[in-house]
Amino acid sequence: MISGSRHSFRLAIISLLGVTTALTLSGFLVWRLLRGEWAEAALDGVVIVGILSITGLAWRSERIDVAGTLMVVFNTTACIVATWMIGPGVGGWVYVALMTNFYIAGTRTAAWCGLVLVLAATATLALGEGGYHLSTPVTWALVYAFSYAFSRRVRKHNDSLELRANQDPLTGMANRGALEARLQAIVAGRERGRAGLLILDIDRFKAINDDFGHAAGDTVLIALSAALHEERRQGDSVYRFGGEEFVLVLPAGTDTALETVAERLRTAVSERVKSPAGPITVSIGGAMYCGERDWQDWFARADASLYLAKRAGRDRVHIAESLPQ
Repeated sequence: MISGSRHSFRLAIISLLGVTTALTLSGFLVWRLLRGEWAEAALDGVVIVGILSITGLAWRSERIDVAGTLMVVFNTTACIVATWMIGPGVGGWVYVALMTNFYIAGTRTAAWCGLVLVLAATATLALGEGGYHLSTPVTWALVYAFSYAFSRRVRKHNDSLELRANQDPLTGMANRGALEARLQAIVAGRERGRAGLLILDIDRFKAINDDFGHAAGDTVLIALSAALHEERRQGDSVYRFGGEEFVLVLPAGTDTALETVAERLRTAVSERVKSPAGPITVSIGGAMYCGERDWQDWFARADASLYLAKRAGRDRVHIAESLPQ
């Protein structure tokens, strides 16, 4: 699954490319119809319909990765066919495809499609009757190589920025921003299977900071994050929400299953995490996802359960009753 910022960037590029290409080709379509170039006009019409359909898919389903891959394959195929039908006159569209493919699909997909496009378009021109200048395929190859290298550099830089933006500097855990993106993905239906949410709060953490200093509190937070990482199962995700609160998002089929996981975590923390004042305990509130349209509503149910666990004496687990769907 691609990240939220990259998701938005690809959607913007797909939308911009789709709309501008459709508008430009519409002008060519009218011009070709007036000249009686029926085959070329039909190709323009197919490309317009295809690219607008893919753009619509990106907006309707938010499956940006799928839409981006489809658009890259479609653009590559359309450029090859256009080169065969029209000749060197479509060279400009080849440049556009080679430059934009790397920003609307994965690097591997864009690289293979770009390579196929350069080779196929060059071979088509070489076998055609109209002739062409060698500078055209050479320039295509240079644009392809530059776009590939530049996109890799940009993605590496963006990955570094995203890591810093979504990581808690003290514990190394994913932070609140990453959690919100994950919950939004679940609510939007981009993940399959039932999911549960657990909020863990360290009991009497303020007293540790007040009595032993913030360095001791930081040590407890680091030890707790390590324990949660060791206890998480495949498919579980752990986040530091803020302060002394940690959140787990995990696959769970029922309230009982979610409670079992919470009790295991509560026991593990009390046995393994220590402070200068003695063993650390946590209160845990949880809730299953029950079809809420807003992730804040789901989170609020788990947070209310955490409050009940605190009020019941701390070092407790409370799971909200699932709502009818």
